[in-house]
Amino acid sequence: MKKPIVVLGIGELGSVFSRAFLKNNHAVYPITRSTDIDELKASIDPELILVCTAEGDLQSALSSIPTEWKDRVAMMQNELLPRDWEPHNFTNPTVISVWFEKKKGIDSKVLISSPAYGPKAQILADSLALIDIPAHAVANEDELLFELVLKNLYILTTNIAGLAIHSSLLGGLAVETGANVDDLRNNHLALMRDVSKDVLTLQAQLTGQSFDENQLEQGMIKAFEGDLKHGCMGRSAPSRLDRALDQANEFNLEVPTLQKIKDSL
Repeated sequence: MKKPIVVLGIGELGSVFSRAFLKNNHAVYPITRSTDIDELKASIDPELILVCTAEGDLQSALSSIPTEWKDRVAMMQNELLPRDWEPHNFTNPTVISVWFEKKKGIDSKVLISSPAYGPKAQILADSLALIDIPAHAVANEDELLFELVLKNLYILTTNIAGLAIHSSLLGGLAVETGANVDDLRNNHLALMRDVSKDVLTLQAQLTGQSFDENQLEQGMIKAFEGDLKHGCMGRSAPSRLDRALDQANEFNLEVPTLQKIKDSL
């Protein structure tokens, strides 16, 4: 057996990673709300600690990681950026941008290969490969940042545009279940681009970097093609919009399309 791996948060994605690690001959130790982390820390020397909590629980989860484990942390959340982990003083953290989804009672669905960067990236990629989920290591921090912004663009644009499309139907005779990404790119392209423009304005502020809008849009369309029937508006869409507007207000950023959508709900 290889060194054990700790998974902090055993939800749907945490369970997928756990199965992958087990297939790769790593014992898996879960951390749940009832786990005594100090007791666990004293009993094992893990290969890595993968944080699999929801976005809203990320900061408390990162704060709970013992000092002795700060050199082997890995993260996989949506809406993840360096500003989220930098205050915690981790040593060379590993980050994977997850491009597969797992819902209760349904097997994992892959859109595209999941990029990862950091000292534990290859372990993540090798483990996921054993359960037929493609992942790959990228070369440097700049590539990782681009991949994180791309995933944020996909998640926020589809979710928030989906809210706008759904809201526009509420006054009609029937309310559709919502658009999918193929509808978005073919029938609501102007809306998609207006939302993504605001999202990229926010991402640039949050990262202190500028990005090639055309390259990111092409990357987003490639992800669309991984599952053209993927629904735009998930359950988290309203909270994603609220969080984006809160961040924009924090920096006094103008995000007119996002605000207009919020006002229409």
